[in-house]
Amino acid sequence: MSLEQYYEKLKEEYIERTPISGRAFKKAAKYLAGGETRTVSYYPPYPLTIESGRGCRLIDVDGNSYYDFLNNYTSLIHGHANEKIANAICDAAKKGTAVPAGMEEQVKLAELLCERVPCVDSVRFCNSGTEATLFATRAAKVFTGKNGIVKMLGGYHGTTDMMEYNVTPPVMDYEHPQNMLIPKPDIRGVSDKLAEEMYIVPYNDLAAMEKVLSSHADDIAGVIVEPFLGAGGVIPAKKEYLEGLRALTEKYHVLLIFDEVQAFRLSEGGAQKKYGVIPDIAAFGKIIGGGLPVGAVGGRREIMEVFNAAGKDPVTQSGTFNGNRATMAAGYAALMQYKQADCDRLEQLAIRLQTKMEDAIRSVGMEGCVTRAGSLMNYHFIKGIPRNYTDVTRENKDLCKIIHLEMLKRGIFLAPRGLIALSTPMDESVIDICAEAFRDSLVSIRKIW
Repeated sequence: MSLEQYYEKLKEEYIERTPISGRAFKKAAKYLAGGETRTVSYYPPYPLTIESGRGCRLIDVDGNSYYDFLNNYTSLIHGHANEKIANAICDAAKKGTAVPAGMEEQVKLAELLCERVPCVDSVRFCNSGTEATLFATRAAKVFTGKNGIVKMLGGYHGTTDMMEYNVTPPVMDYEHPQNMLIPKPDIRGVSDKLAEEMYIVPYNDLAAMEKVLSSHADDIAGVIVEPFLGAGGVIPAKKEYLEGLRALTEKYHVLLIFDEVQAFRLSEGGAQKKYGVIPDIAAFGKIIGGGLPVGAVGGRREIMEVFNAAGKDPVTQSGTFNGNRATMAAGYAALMQYKQADCDRLEQLAIRLQTKMEDAIRSVGMEGCVTRAGSLMNYHFIKGIPRNYTDVTRENKDLCKIIHLEMLKRGIFLAPRGLIALSTPMDESVIDICAEAFRDSLVSIRKIW
């Protein structure tokens, strides 16, 4: 049996196991374009419809139970229906969800971020990580008076037009990887004219960064980078790489922007505090909203002053639900339950899972590894350890989608691309259940491949 035939068999089993989800998806397709409302949520033959979640468990409409190892793509640090967060949301809603005026809840969450995050002197809230990176790069442009932005090949920073460049470019010629560094939009509907302001550099490559900065620093406002390549496969940056970026941006008078939308969970003060590398500006989202839509941009006070409405020629940064009471209250409740000890415990659980999964890969004779940054992980079926986007494109994508269905069959909910995100309700017993399901999945695949 070929891998493709095996995949078709798994899809048939999935359909038999989830008939109500199947019917729910057909109904959804009548009213939602494509049957869902997030591209990342879809996978063949159809995504599950979830009835409820509590802690680290999910229940679908067919009554199947899953351990949630995705946590809404890393945003639910405390899993589902956390009591303190739920109570904070309810209490906030009873007071009125949003008004175009100040609210104490905004100040409480902003103060907490300023206290915890080294680079943050002041904050502006928005409603998504996409907006956060948009306003971070806009602040850099206004503050420096330059328009160029450097981003990493394979780096994902949301869905604004500028950030949709070179996220998942096709690899047509491994002998000439520099062709992937030509700025090009990945999706239809994005103008290629923005290429004039974009510079693309491989991840974990300081020499390439210096080459760009030395030639174009007069045109570049900032370098935006994740402390690990998130959507590209949780590829960690070497600490020396982040330190080198800090040194190079200072040398060439360019701002350093950290995208901490996913990375903030790495420590109480984000990746910058964990690694001791302090950017000029940072973008936040995900866990700072306690499970509700959120984004924030924060940085040095003189940079953040570009948003000061009382200042001279301020940058407009508005949004009907910026800093809404429910999100602010939920975010504060979430972060107050996420101290450094919690970060450390989750990382130890992640190390345990990473070790067991890599042992399983070796035990069945496959080539592969598990990359990790704090409590986020991604498995890869590839020779060696990936260091950048080009490395990841060489892996066996068919194997990843098969493992996704195998894991769902065994009650483990994770991303089709292999992303794993832990949450605080998990303990060693849950980690071991996931590891055993992964091992069993590989054994089943190995029997036919």
